[in-house]
Amino acid sequence: MEAKNEDPRRDVILQAAFKVFVTYGFRRTSMGDIATAAGLSRPALYQHFDSKADIFRAYVALMKEKTLQAIGSAFAGQGEFKDKLASALDGAFLSPHRLISDSPHGDELVGVNKQIASDLFADWMREAEAAFSEALAAEAQAGRLDFTSSGLDPARLARLIINAMEGIKMRMTSLGDAERAIADLVRLVAAAVGR
Repeated sequence: MEAKNEDPRRDVILQAAFKVFVTYGFRRTSMGDIATAAGLSRPALYQHFDSKADIFRAYVALMKEKTLQAIGSAFAGQGEFKDKLASALDGAFLSPHRLISDSPHGDELVGVNKQIASDLFADWMREAEAAFSEALAAEAQAGRLDFTSSGLDPARLARLIINAMEGIKMRMTSLGDAERAIADLVRLVAAAVGR
């Protein structure tokens, strides 16, 4: 169970929990730590979430929604395709990693994500791929992209972008490496389908 009810305190709990997870790591964090950081008693915290795993899963779901909104917002604006794509990739992939990049517990949090929220992460990637596909199709319909010479279509390019991002995340040694790789990806995609 992710949350027992929708309550304004839910966001406060999730933000407080994330700060505690980043500071102490998932394993060393207790429900008491999260309650204290959120300004609640432990019994009050348990009215919202059953465990720290439930809190972590709810935070992953929240991040998924924020990154999907970032993709939509990036492509909704005016400007060149390559700038929109760069903004979308930053919001969908780099921003979440910036949140944990300075934490000594970043690797642990990524591992915990794989252990207790892999289903949510898989949904996240499917929905991000769909959001990119929709945005690329809209850019093509508006005449800002041309898929004819590339042999691609919006859905296939969206899948390639997601696969490239997953590869970049797996191989990055630093956030700076990922930023440079994403800049290269943006140039490559813009050269292949941009006008």
